[in-house]
Order: sequence, then C-alpha cells, then structure tokens
Amino acid sequence: MATSSSLLYEDQLRCSICLEIFTDPVTTSCGHNFCMVCLKESWDSSSRCQCPVCNTEFPTRPELSVNTFISGLAAQFKKSVQVKSSRAPEKQTSKRKRVICDCCSDKKLEALKSCLDCGVSYCETHLALHKTTPKLKKHKLLDPVENLEDYICQKHEIPLELFCRDDQTSVCQFCTETDHKTHSTVPIEEESGERKTQLVKIQREVQQKIQNRLKKIEEITHSVELSRN
Repeated sequence: MATSSSLLYEDQLRCSICLEIFTDPVTTSCGHNFCMVCLKESWDSSSRCQCPVCNTEFPTRPELSVNTFISGLAAQFKKSVQVKSSRAPEKQTSKRKRVICDCCSDKKLEALKSCLDCGVSYCETHLALHKTTPKLKKHKLLDPVENLEDYICQKHEIPLELFCRDDQTSVCQFCTETDHKTHSTVPIEEESGERKTQLVKIQREVQQKIQNRLKKIEEITHSVELSRN
C-alpha cells in the first residue's frame, strides 16, 4: 500500500489536464504546472490563452520552456514507480475483481449492478426487470460488488441505507428504531456527498500549498544560480 507521503508526492507531479505524471513540464506565470503538449493543445483549441486551473488570462501567448527542476522530480518518481512495479508484478494483474451475474446459467456474463434488496448481482440482460417493473424500480442498486453481505444489516437482514454520525457506522432503518434511536442519522448518499466535497476542498488546498512551495523552491534555486554567476 502506498504511504500518504508518496501519494502527496505523486499528486504534486501530476498534470491537471491529462492527470498523468508530468512529461516535459512547463510552468505558467501564475505558478501552475502542466505537460508542455497538454498546455499547447489546450491553448490551440481555445480562442483565449488562459491557465486551465485558475483561468488567469495572458494578453499574449507565453513562450514555453521545460521546467528542469520539476522535470527532474518527475523522472525520479517515474523511475521509483517502475522499480516498485518490477518487484510486485502480481499486484498489477487485477486492480478490480470481476463480479459475475448470479442469474446467468450458461455463459456467465459480468454483472452491471448489484441489488441490495434481492442480494443478487445482475448483468445487463437480467437487470432489465429492475428498469421496467414498478416494484423492482424501488430496489437499491449499486455498482457490482462481490461481498454484498457487507451492505446488509447482519441483525435485521435489510440494506444499510443510513449512516449514524454518532457511532460513525452504517445502519439500517430498523437500527434507527432500536440501538440508534436517539442518534443523528442521515442517508448514506448524503454523508458520502459531504465527505467527497470536503475531500475535494482539502485536495485543492493541499495542491495550492504544493504549488506555492514549488514556486518558492524555484525562486531560491534561481537566486542561488545568480549568486554563483
């Protein structure tokens, strides 16, 4: 498992346009970094020349040159990733395990959705009734998962549709009438949405701090070079 520091390091070396590690990174005057090709294509496809991140508009199209400092960091990171990959090839073989449709009898097709009410995973064909039958339309569908039992309340055997903020755990409707009767509960979707919003906010703040630090490092490096000259 990657450490938080390595994830942070990777994030600051990732182009916000292609979302890949920098290739020939360039830096705009507003302090944001992109792959040279990505930024050129972005400007070529637009009538205005502006930063894809903060939308700072440039009166004339800037001349781009590779930021050697960031380019060196990106090269080192790519090299370290290749070394780790060569040491653990078995971890790359299956990023997400395929979930098979429970209703297919002959050729087993990959499931498109899992139903919490039925406790069954369906392929596109067998999922059709859940889209047309009024009663089945009310069922709780989610992206296919192999361990459906983790989404079912073990005590009441119904879907875990709520989140208890007091105990920080998923609960079912019956749980709110017994053990969690006086607790603050919200739909899981609402809690998930709020957490995703908070995560995006934190990521933006961290990205800005990283950009500020990288810019400061460049200024110091440039100052040192001038002093040497």
